[in-house]
Amino acid sequence: MTARPFPLPEDIPSGIKPARAAVYVWRAAAATLRSYVSRSTPQRAAEKMFRRDVVTPEILKAATVPAETAVTGWAQEIARVAIYDMIQSVTSLSAAAEVISRGLKITMDGIAVHRVPGRVVNPAQAGAWIAEGNPAPARALVFTNAAILQPRRLSVMYPYSREQAESSNIENIVTATMSESSGLKLDATMFSANAGDAATPPGLLFGVAPITPTAGGGSAAMDGDLKNLFAALAAQGAGKTAALICAMPQAITLKATVGPKWDIDIIASTVLAAGTVVALEVASFVSGFSAVPVFRVNNVSTYHAEDTSPTQVTGGTPSPAVPVHSLFQTDSIGLYMDLWAAWGLRAPGHAQFITGATW
Repeated sequence: MTARPFPLPEDIPSGIKPARAAVYVWRAAAATLRSYVSRSTPQRAAEKMFRRDVVTPEILKAATVPAETAVTGWAQEIARVAIYDMIQSVTSLSAAAEVISRGLKITMDGIAVHRVPGRVVNPAQAGAWIAEGNPAPARALVFTNAAILQPRRLSVMYPYSREQAESSNIENIVTATMSESSGLKLDATMFSANAGDAATPPGLLFGVAPITPTAGGGSAAMDGDLKNLFAALAAQGAGKTAALICAMPQAITLKATVGPKWDIDIIASTVLAAGTVVALEVASFVSGFSAVPVFRVNNVSTYHAEDTSPTQVTGGTPSPAVPVHSLFQTDSIGLYMDLWAAWGLRAPGHAQFITGATW
C-alpha cells in the first residue's frame, strides 16, 4: 500500500477529527514538559492530556525510533509531515518560515551532506525539439556548490514554572513561546551574509555583493532599487518566481505604494535592519529538516539566561555568564527543543539585496 502524505477520510477512525499537523508537534512538547511533573512518560502524559489523540504519541515515539520509509497508518503519516507544517504555522512571525513553505523541501534524516541538483537556467541545457524517429538528447543533472546542504542544530530552551507545567493552558503556552523563538532565529540566520560554521548554516546572502541603493528617497529611489534588484536576478536567469523580503519600514512602504496589478509577493521581516530589501528566487530555494524535533526536560540545571551569545557557566569569580538562574532553586523546568535544519539555493546569484534603502 502506498504511503500518503495526509490522511484520507477512510483512514481516520470514526469520531476523530485530526488537527493540522503542526498541532501535534507542540502537543508533543507540552506532553514532554507535563511528564516531568507528573512523573510519567511523555506518551502517557499525552494520553491523559489529549485523550483520543493518536498522532502525538507517534511523534514522541519517532524521536527515539528510526523512521520507516513506507508506513501506512494515518497517524504516522501526519507525524511525518508535522515538522514542515510546524514551520508553516509560524509564517505570520517569520519571513524565513514563509520562504521555506514555498520552496523545495527534502528530509535530512540520517544525512550528513545532501547535494541537491541545481536549476537549469540556461536554455541550451534544457530540452530540445526532436523530429520523428530521431534520438532525444540526454541532459546530466547539474550539481553546484551552492546546493550542498549540511544540517545544523537549532536549539531552543525555555524555562517554565511548575505551575505553568501543571496548567491546562500549557499546550498554548508552549506553542506561543517555542514558535516565536524558532521563527525569529530562522529569520536572523537565513537572511544574513554570514559564512556559516560548524554550528550555524550559512546565510543566503553570503558571498553576494550588496547593490548600491538609489539616492534621493521617495518613489524614484524605490523604483530604481527594484529595477536594480531584478536586473541582477535576471542576469543570473532568475526573477520569474521572485519574492521580496523587506525590513518592516520598506515592506509597509511597498505595500502602500504598489497598485492592484502588482504580482510579486512582499514578505515583511522584523529581524532585517531598516533599509534592507532582499529579492529571492523562491523556486531556487531548498530546505531540509529532520522529521521530528527532539525534546528534553530538566529541573536541576543552572543556565545562562542569555538568548544571543550564551557562555559556559564556569563558577568563576566573577562568572562570565551573567545572569545565571537555577531551575532547581526556582522550582522551574527547562524544556529544550533540538531541530536539525539546512537550506540553500540551487543556483548562484538567485538572492540579491540592498542595504540602506532611502525610501
